Amino acid sequence: MKILLINPAFYDTSEFKNRYDDYLDWVKGGNLYVAPFEPPLGLAYLSAYLKQRDESVELIDMQGSMMDSVELEKLLEDTDADLVGISSMTPTFPAALKVARIVKEKIPQAKILLGGVHPTLDPEGSLSHKEVDFVIRGEGEEAIYGLVKALKGEGSFDQVKGLCYRENQRIIIKDKAVVLDSNSIPPADYDAFPAEKYIRHNEYLRGIRGISMLISRGCPFDCTFCAVHETMGKKWRVKTPELLVNEIIGLKEKYQLEGIWFKDSIFNMNKKWVEEFCNLLLEKKVDIAWQANTRIDLVDEEQIKLMKKAGLTQLDFGIESGSNQILEKLHKHIKVDEIKEKIDIAHKYVKVFGFFMIGIPGETEEDIFKTFELAKSLKLDTSSWSIYSPLPGSTLYNEFVEKGIVKKLNFEFEEIHFTKAYEGICDIPSQRIQELYKEINEYFYLKTTEVKELEAAN
Repeated sequence: MKILLINPAFYDTSEFKNRYDDYLDWVKGGNLYVAPFEPPLGLAYLSAYLKQRDESVELIDMQGSMMDSVELEKLLEDTDADLVGISSMTPTFPAALKVARIVKEKIPQAKILLGGVHPTLDPEGSLSHKEVDFVIRGEGEEAIYGLVKALKGEGSFDQVKGLCYRENQRIIIKDKAVVLDSNSIPPADYDAFPAEKYIRHNEYLRGIRGISMLISRGCPFDCTFCAVHETMGKKWRVKTPELLVNEIIGLKEKYQLEGIWFKDSIFNMNKKWVEEFCNLLLEKKVDIAWQANTRIDLVDEEQIKLMKKAGLTQLDFGIESGSNQILEKLHKHIKVDEIKEKIDIAHKYVKVFGFFMIGIPGETEEDIFKTFELAKSLKLDTSSWSIYSPLPGSTLYNEFVEKGIVKKLNFEFEEIHFTKAYEGICDIPSQRIQELYKEINEYFYLKTTEVKELEAAN
């Protein structure tokens, strides 16, 4: 059986290239949202898992190749795949459906599977589109292999956890698939996508020849703007330090990497695990820089000292707001004074990156200015700013649906790129939010540029 995996782009190639070029200064300043460009690690894990079981797999990364739909159509003319799996986040859901329609036209015999965050949260809505044959909810490695075997006649659809489909004019919806043992999943197949392009992007963004890794799944926290606990569950699961260090060594050698960026929502959830990981990096003399995401309330000075010794160069914090009222609304479980204290601690040892949002429900201009002033006072090395978007599966989104502000199945998903404000979501007019967003990004881009020029001069 031939399996084709497709990663749709946020924008068609010309639009993306223009956007990337137009906002390259913001990207270099740290903005992760104006031109999203992340390797398709979810699909790369599926590819690795299937290849380990001797299945024939190909991955088309439309984003990484800056491929538009016309190029995809031409490419599919020479493809005779039996199963086509398409990844879909909420922002890329319209693009995923467009890809599905193209696949149906070019490879009519192929079965089409949607997976990823959006189909997990809205399987019924995803299957309401006739071009979609299957949806996998949750973590897809074991589920997609189960589907492949069922299509071969070696099992049945009803035995596959997380697999949703149509049967006798009914839509069968199942609970999310969860991989309980992270160590059972082979390393992501970085060869399946144009890794070098993502490495180059990381040099723009992080100033280092590096690439992203995902090493854990699940999140026990309850931030109201986030839906990750709805897609991967609340139980945090991570690879053993031994497996992870070996993967890092392999990636470093294959791609001549200087660094790794751990994209997991929270890296240092387990103190014992972090200690073992760091000590193993030191013992094996891996000599690689790395950066990771964490929370303000997980800052541990002794732990940061050890992580720095093992190669940590930067910590990324989800700060979000400089208003205690808004922090409470977002269920961050932190206060502004604690943010200042913990950032000061981290700054003693490594670079610090901050994530911020504006346009949050209930926010006033005064709250936004508090956030702006806090960010300036923290003297962050870099920061990334987004405009709040109501993500399906999140607590705030569900509240909007209940109040009738958002229509569950008719929301304009293609507008969710975290750079556009919506009327009715925040008390501040959307045009004013856009003005403030531009002003803030321009300010921090200029500050970042000044710092880089000073560093270069010295």
